[in-house]
Amino acid sequence: MAHLKEVVDRINLIAFTQQITKAMKMVSASKLHKIQQVLFPLKTYTTQHNALLHATLQNIDESHPVHPLSQKKIEQRLLLVVVASNRGLCGAFNKNVLRGAYEHITRRQQASSIPVEVLAIGKKAHQFFKKSNIPIIEAYVDLLSKPNDQSSAELTTYCIEAFQQNSYSEIVLVYTAFKNSFKQEVTVLPFLPFLPDIEATYKQTTRQPHQYIYEPSQALLIAQLIPEVLNHKIMHMLIESSASEHAARMVTMSQATDNANDLLKALRISYNRTRQALITSALAEITSGAEALAEA
Repeated sequence: MAHLKEVVDRINLIAFTQQITKAMKMVSASKLHKIQQVLFPLKTYTTQHNALLHATLQNIDESHPVHPLSQKKIEQRLLLVVVASNRGLCGAFNKNVLRGAYEHITRRQQASSIPVEVLAIGKKAHQFFKKSNIPIIEAYVDLLSKPNDQSSAELTTYCIEAFQQNSYSEIVLVYTAFKNSFKQEVTVLPFLPFLPDIEATYKQTTRQPHQYIYEPSQALLIAQLIPEVLNHKIMHMLIESSASEHAARMVTMSQATDNANDLLKALRISYNRTRQALITSALAEITSGAEALAEA
């Protein structure tokens, strides 16, 4: 009976855990759906924005001075902006992005011995790099708890000011890009100095390029567009990382629910077999006792 009670207690415990994993799966699915409604229109808007910048840069005069944010500098210090999550229970989401960031740091230090600092976003990133000997900027750990537009504006302003003040010669973003609900990829994206990725943001077509009239000037438009594009990169990073986190947690909780269901089936079979064995044993004892009394 003691063994039977242990099986019942375990069944109840796993069934309770399964209820929690189901609820977490549904919550993550709801959050993912909401953030996808922000992410997909933002991708379309950013693509058009980048196309406008590319068309403007194509028509620029060669005598036009290089924008300060596009000027390459002598290697002095590298800033790595790493985005993880504040919570766990999302599979290998945090492990993959932190491993990707650490491997990038290792490659860069082996290639040029450039000093590296990390700007950690998310408690998991902060906990990971806090244990290493890499200098870490802690001011933006809780950035994910703020609205996307506010957090992206704060981080963009910090990166631009730090680059202009020569605190860093290069700034790189490391985050998890959202492909679909079942596929997320760790992405290492150069941020500053600003070098527009023509192939990724603007595909050449057979159509003739538009002829724009710039008011008040082409240089002023470029100076306005570049910070906006940088801000969109930061917003993309935060939103895609959040979407990837919810997708990873949804898949993880779905797998946990399925595993709990399989375990419950096995335990119920074990319970029924044990119970049947006890009943058979009891019936055998009763029959044996009845036969003994009859013989007496």
